[in-house]
Amino acid sequence: MKRIGFVLFLFFAFCLFAASCGTKNESDGLLQNGLVLNYGEPAVDGCGWVIQVNKVNYSPINLDTKFKKDSLKVVVNYQILASTFNCGWRDSGYQQIKIISVSQR
Repeated sequence: MKRIGFVLFLFFAFCLFAASCGTKNESDGLLQNGLVLNYGEPAVDGCGWVIQVNKVNYSPINLDTKFKKDSLKVVVNYQILASTFNCGWRDSGYQQIKIISVSQR
């Protein structure tokens, strides 16, 4: 009887482990080298702060003020959002990102 209980315990533990492997936490994201750029104040047709990753510009929704330095090289962990930030005279806006973590490189 104890052996059946132990086998059932292992089975449920395995199922729990297997189910958790496919889930994403908020900490999951894309980790890339990036460049922080100041594209001017949105109030005067600028686009604010952007992060350039692999020659693509993104508009961060939560860039900390200590990283708002033009041409700052960073390592950024981020999630791409479905929304875009429209600014200036651009026909299409910049894809928005949510920063999970960022550090200077």
